[in-house]
Amino acid sequence: MLDHHTIAVADAYWASHFGCVADELFSGSFHLITHGGELIDYCGVFAIFRGGKVTVSIPPDQAESLRGILSDLTNDCSPDSLASALEPVATRVIGPAYIGYASAVSGPSHPVRSLSSNDVTALMALEQSCDTTEWEHGGSPVENPCSGVFSGEKLVAVAGYEIWGGSIAHISIITHPDFRNQGFGRSAVAHLAVKVIQAGLLPQYRTLESNRSSIRIAESLGFQHYATSMAVRITR
Repeated sequence: MLDHHTIAVADAYWASHFGCVADELFSGSFHLITHGGELIDYCGVFAIFRGGKVTVSIPPDQAESLRGILSDLTNDCSPDSLASALEPVATRVIGPAYIGYASAVSGPSHPVRSLSSNDVTALMALEQSCDTTEWEHGGSPVENPCSGVFSGEKLVAVAGYEIWGGSIAHISIITHPDFRNQGFGRSAVAHLAVKVIQAGLLPQYRTLESNRSSIRIAESLGFQHYATSMAVRITR
């Protein structure tokens, strides 16, 4: 179970993301608000689920029509039912996604080191070996703090993070297609997460719930489930 401090930091970040106060975040079984905070310009519906409660944020310029579309969900809203209700206006659905946090992590099982500007060529080679969409979701530029695992001279896994809201370190991870399922990605995340915690930040691991192997990496390191997110892009 996540400790109170971790939950408080996470709640504060997500409340800021929604533009509400932390006490409102999971205040009811179906809490519907209009976009504020970091969502202010988002053309879509964003929701976060935890413990049978959900906060759903909608664009203010489409609030009237979307309230009608979502009216049947007030007593029973799940990621699936939200996606189903929005299907007539949806252009893209992202999720449901696992969001996990850790206050301590297990150590790496493979040698890992922090990357520097001297590793740009190796990082570019890894990018070229991966699917474009995979790299968009899991790759990292060398300008971000990164941890890498090498097999000989080849960079085979890299984890990096971006700071969200001054307190959250959002971790991305990608492994070379020929070196997966060998623990390299797990080791890269482990090394990076230790650096994150030492820096006084909260490491965040987010991945699609359909990606069970990625969630197993998180859980094996000590990440625990905080909430589930769903983002639905909609037509104007």
